[in-house]
Amino acid sequence: MKSIFNELEKIHNNELNLIGISSDRYTVHYQDSKGIKTAYCFSVPIRNIKTNEIVDFKLNHTSNESTFIASASKITINDKITMLNQYGQCSIIVQGKLFKRTNEVIFFKNDNEYTEIRPTLNGMILIVTYNPLYAPPQIILQFDRSFESVKKSNKFFSVMREKFAPFITASSIGTIDASEKVIRPCAIHSEKINDTEFILSIHTESKSKVLVAIEINMYEPKLFQDTTVESKHSDLNNAFGGISYLGKSNFFGEQILYSRLEFSNISYLQNKKIYKSILHIPNLGNTVSSLTVNKLSDRFCSLGSNWENKISISDTIAHSTSSNGYYHLDLTTFLGDFKKSSENFAIQCTSANKYVVIPTADNFYTPPILEVKYQ
Repeated sequence: MKSIFNELEKIHNNELNLIGISSDRYTVHYQDSKGIKTAYCFSVPIRNIKTNEIVDFKLNHTSNESTFIASASKITINDKITMLNQYGQCSIIVQGKLFKRTNEVIFFKNDNEYTEIRPTLNGMILIVTYNPLYAPPQIILQFDRSFESVKKSNKFFSVMREKFAPFITASSIGTIDASEKVIRPCAIHSEKINDTEFILSIHTESKSKVLVAIEINMYEPKLFQDTTVESKHSDLNNAFGGISYLGKSNFFGEQILYSRLEFSNISYLQNKKIYKSILHIPNLGNTVSSLTVNKLSDRFCSLGSNWENKISISDTIAHSTSSNGYYHLDLTTFLGDFKKSSENFAIQCTSANKYVVIPTADNFYTPPILEVKYQ
């Protein structure tokens, strides 16, 4: 993502007037000529926690280091990456030495690989060369103190500061092609060195040289609580992972994304007249398919849900349309007037024997966006 405004231009071609300072950290507001207002609510905060200014993805350089002010952290890059927030510090050591810097990307290089480092809304995305002739790429995480616990799968690695809140999460995005579309998964394997140090290695099944991408972000509260469940790994959960392979694939079997909107994060909308609520989800893969949103028979648990205990799915709420790299799902009737405390639903790919690649609400590089028209 170059900026949140670039993403909003993809969703709407009409010129709108930006209005006011948002009362929450997830949203920008526009108003049309008829006085109808539109809130674009991102799944993770887009405004800095201290200044309320929208995150600028530009890297700032001095002779010795580069810095980036994210939504709730400061990122410093010299011979390593340092992430700092109110809860502590994590140093990230990548392979190679600093090679090149631009306003948008920093490159590390060694004999076998490049590592590209780009800002996300509260961390970094790392794009790394994977060469099957050599050992898998490795990343070292060093913390300034020990934390409560670790939660992990082959999709994510989270060091927890609280029972339900990570301090930092490394999340697999996948193997990407030249246009940076995700073409297959990659896996994160972890090894504990001691209570404050871990080694992460990135694996993929490719037999040729490819690029793999992972995100490393400091946690921020999400607009949507969500997780994927999948038939091939029926006991696994993807509570803090940033990617979904919805539908049927050889990688995961059938995968479904369970989600719910946390109305409390955009509570000011509960007193407004709501005209339209549309969920826009980036299409991260090369194919376009059909998505549906379905009601759930009961509330799900984003940390405890898996294929074996998944909540049953009932009526279809919406069918997707697609344009400009996004899926669009009209949730107006389902979300209603925003007076409920939360609402549970499931997103599925409905095309036979196909899958699509979309972000979850934990994705800080290409987050989903909820558009709400109100007055």
